[in-house]
Amino acid sequence: MATRASIKFKDSDGKFLANVYHHYDGYPSGLGVKLLELTDGVVVNGLGLGERLGKQIFNGFGCLVASVIEGLKGGQPGNVYLYSESEYGNAGEDYLYEVVESEDGCNIFVKHADIGFIHHYGDKFVPVEDVLETENNK
Repeated sequence: MATRASIKFKDSDGKFLANVYHHYDGYPSGLGVKLLELTDGVVVNGLGLGERLGKQIFNGFGCLVASVIEGLKGGQPGNVYLYSESEYGNAGEDYLYEVVESEDGCNIFVKHADIGFIHHYGDKFVPVEDVLETENNK
């Protein structure tokens, strides 16, 4: 059975940029970890010669979003789709993610409708790192 998820990308002003539907492995230890890996880099404003800093470079938040989509898709058919903003949370998802632009790159949040998740975190978005830390310390 698929663990469906959607990822909403928003800029620092809260403006919608993209909604990515992810059909399987949407739980935090799957998709959450993948999002952390794909966004681990430096967001810059313009690319200079030799500007690598030992990390992946994103030329603005839009470049980060495009890179994440490319990384999730991996050149394979299926599993990853672009949906409209109105479809976010309305496609039978088990998890909802928000990737929000921040001063140092982005913050990644997750929310789940499961009663155990709500009991522990409430019905709100929480940082993916917090969920992973809780899962690892069980």
